[in-house]
Amino acid sequence: MGSKVPIGTFVYASAPARIDLAGGWTDTIPITLVLSLSYDPNIPPQHFHSLEQIRDHADPLVPGALLKACLVASGILGITAMRHEGDYKTLAEALKHSGGGLELEVRSSLPVGSGMGTSSILIAAILAVLKTLMGNPYTNNDLFYETLDVEQMMNTGGGWQDQVGGIMPGFKVSTCELDLPIQLKTNTIEVSEEFITTFNSRLLLIYTGKTRLAKNLLQTVLMNWAGQEPDVVDTMHRLVVDASQCEDALRQGDLKTVGTVLTRYFADKRFLSETTLSHPPVVAQLLSHLNPHIEGYSLAGAGGGGFLAAILKPGLDKDNVMREVKEAMALEGGTRHRRQDSDSESEGGDDAKEGVDGDSMWDWSAAVDRQGLIVQVGSPCY
Repeated sequence: MGSKVPIGTFVYASAPARIDLAGGWTDTIPITLVLSLSYDPNIPPQHFHSLEQIRDHADPLVPGALLKACLVASGILGITAMRHEGDYKTLAEALKHSGGGLELEVRSSLPVGSGMGTSSILIAAILAVLKTLMGNPYTNNDLFYETLDVEQMMNTGGGWQDQVGGIMPGFKVSTCELDLPIQLKTNTIEVSEEFITTFNSRLLLIYTGKTRLAKNLLQTVLMNWAGQEPDVVDTMHRLVVDASQCEDALRQGDLKTVGTVLTRYFADKRFLSETTLSHPPVVAQLLSHLNPHIEGYSLAGAGGGGFLAAILKPGLDKDNVMREVKEAMALEGGTRHRRQDSDSESEGGDDAKEGVDGDSMWDWSAAVDRQGLIVQVGSPCY
């Protein structure tokens, strides 16, 4: 047990987003047992005054569900998720246990529905901050598993790849043995400095301007897996094999193979989610202009919107490629597509409700992160 942070002291945590290059869905329970924030200043503040209001995190749509689940899971309030359990009867008593009060501020520089693991990474960062405040030592593995716990408390489920991607630096691969309890093994993929420089120069990260927040995506994929349809089983096996191939290609500095696997990975993700996620027409239009310039591509996460990651062919300049693509799409009216409000829940047919937002598709500056999760204790601010 370490020392608690003095009252009046802020603890800061920051973590990068993750881009999945291969192997998605194979980290998801129960599949893995067989195979292997946007800030809106217009939203009014929410006030909670009772323990029951803190414990209602089981519905991920309630205001503050993620923060509430983190607070309960961390133990900082001395309460559990179960009603009538614990030593404290009121929120005031629980706050007194933690030192009298707690200010928790969370921000994300990514838009809603980015596909880059934002929620899981935020959970891991919040847990790291709360543990630091309490003086509780922790490891990366603790954060991996406890993030899974929080997601179960919220009834969102999920695997571990998002938090592994945000906590650990650089390229990494994670696996587990076919046994219970799950024993997660994570390794950093060692690559040369020259390769990282090359990768950064050839990585395109493009925001499609389309948010696709599909309901019940996880449940749909798990039900398809449970049905053991041969095509679904074959796809899952291929995801595992391709993850190993991508790892080998990264170690060897072979970006052409990385691109090939990335494209195949995207096709497999689309197959698994085709009944739940639609493919925005603007993405197909974008790819028609990008294809001559790239080795491979995939929408981050489950797909259906958010960010597109692509690997440029050697010798090409990012800015020139994007300028050419934007000009071509502008002639077709492609970059003046519509914007979705962050609180809408389009699953493929709500474009008529969206408003024109000008040039809302653009390329983001992206590079391989070298630090992973960073937690710092500030100076007391009395």
